[in-house]
Amino acid sequence: MSTGTTTTTKAPWSITLAGWLLLWVVIAAVLAVIVPGFSAAIAGGLIWLVAALLKGGGIKGAQRIQVIVMFTVGGLGLVGGLVNGADSRHLLRALEANQMVIAMLIGVSFLRLVTAGELNASDRLPTGRKALLSTLAGPHLFGSVINMSALFIVGDRLSRRQPLSTLQALIMSRAFSLCAHWSPFFAAMGVALVSAPGAQLSTLAMVGAPLSLLMLVYVYWELNRAPDAAQLTGYPLNLRSLWLPFLLAVLVMVSHQVWPDVPVLTLVTLIAVLVALTWSVLREGVRGVYNSIQHVQTALPRQGNEVMLFLGAAVLGAGVAALLDSFDIQLSFAFFGANQAFVVLLIMVTLAMIGMHPVTSVTLVGSLLAPVVDDPNLLALVFLMTWAFGAGLSPFSGLQLSLISRYQVDAMSMLRRNWRYGLVLLAMDYLALQLYGWASQ
Repeated sequence: MSTGTTTTTKAPWSITLAGWLLLWVVIAAVLAVIVPGFSAAIAGGLIWLVAALLKGGGIKGAQRIQVIVMFTVGGLGLVGGLVNGADSRHLLRALEANQMVIAMLIGVSFLRLVTAGELNASDRLPTGRKALLSTLAGPHLFGSVINMSALFIVGDRLSRRQPLSTLQALIMSRAFSLCAHWSPFFAAMGVALVSAPGAQLSTLAMVGAPLSLLMLVYVYWELNRAPDAAQLTGYPLNLRSLWLPFLLAVLVMVSHQVWPDVPVLTLVTLIAVLVALTWSVLREGVRGVYNSIQHVQTALPRQGNEVMLFLGAAVLGAGVAALLDSFDIQLSFAFFGANQAFVVLLIMVTLAMIGMHPVTSVTLVGSLLAPVVDDPNLLALVFLMTWAFGAGLSPFSGLQLSLISRYQVDAMSMLRRNWRYGLVLLAMDYLALQLYGWASQ
């Protein structure tokens, strides 16, 4: 019998420190909201320090170019605006670094401690057309809570014995991206609420949830008619695994009613962290504490690319606002209703399809339109729709690139089979905007 030693590679001290600092970002961002006098610049300073420790977060490719452009344009805008007499609050906005969105993403990541076992249950994989429904529901419900992690867990499970098929990839990408319309735990909602100040989660969810449900019904109808649906191997979904999404949704709604003055992003962040840590410790004891520490030291630093993306967006938004302020440029609309909102949506969707990340376009459009649009909910709906469309259909989105690189899915095949879905989604978006505009009059 041979024996050997198992060696583990210890992460560099800078990576470990970055993980703990990201945890303190969450704490500082929450304290800045609930403790009078606690400076929001503390959390922002920690984010800038993390970015330095992670040396850019390992962001690559097209997103790296976008981040560089955001920092460059935003930095030049800040300098030009401040020199030209803009208010110094724009510099503070850049220093605060989109902290609540970043804190929310960090907080939500702790929910992986709860869901890993639920999603990796040992159930047999369903097959045939009956598997389509559970495979749609799984990535949608769990993706609404733990974002991209759910996509990877489901995808790894489905591809364990055979490569992921185009049909499976279509189901996963559409189900996951539609979460952007309504989930308070999705990055899209955080960015929309920040970029359209005054928008209400309850209003956005009342429009976005039915829209997502109708689109899921359409996806089921369309893909169930596909010839390869009969050979589909799907993802199992059990009722016992649905407790977490429903518990979190109830906690967010109840806490928002009890503490209406606390921003939704703060509530989402707190609830995610407290639920995950409480569940982990109560169920697994000492091992739960160990898993939580490992998450801080290893999983949080891997979110460096998101940190850089949202940090760049903060600088871009502040720079654009500073320039507009310094030249006293104010856009104006005689009327900004559903039709105007849809035109903005078409422009943003086009930008997403040619490679612009939604956080970039949302930040830019928010800086330009938020001060002059009467109804922030209408603008926020456009932002959510842009995110859902871009993530689900753009070949340059993080979702699509992940499916292509991780599971070797054919990008052209995905694009060819998505055109009809894209048109239907735009038509449903238009209808939703019209109905909202009619109901809000």
